[in-house]
Amino acid sequence: MTNPATASTRVAVEFLTLWMESDRLGAAEHMERVLNDPNGPGAPSIIAGQCNLGMLLVLMLARERGADDLMETAHGILRDLSQDLPE
Repeated sequence: MTNPATASTRVAVEFLTLWMESDRLGAAEHMERVLNDPNGPGAPSIIAGQCNLGMLLVLMLARERGADDLMETAHGILRDLSQDLPE
């Protein structure tokens, strides 16, 4: 049996992969189908998967930047990103 956290993270990878392709409308339609599928993983699981994927990616970025403390650096990256977003 697949670990639920792994399964939800795979859905997040699937969503992001589709989103990065040129057909954003198709990606959004697929996401809506999955979110509304009564036999699907459900929104809370999908959101948890997105958080898992985001955390993995920001920790990888912190590691690439040579961080001594991965979590502290990852938090700093997120703070900087949040502050740099347009209003």
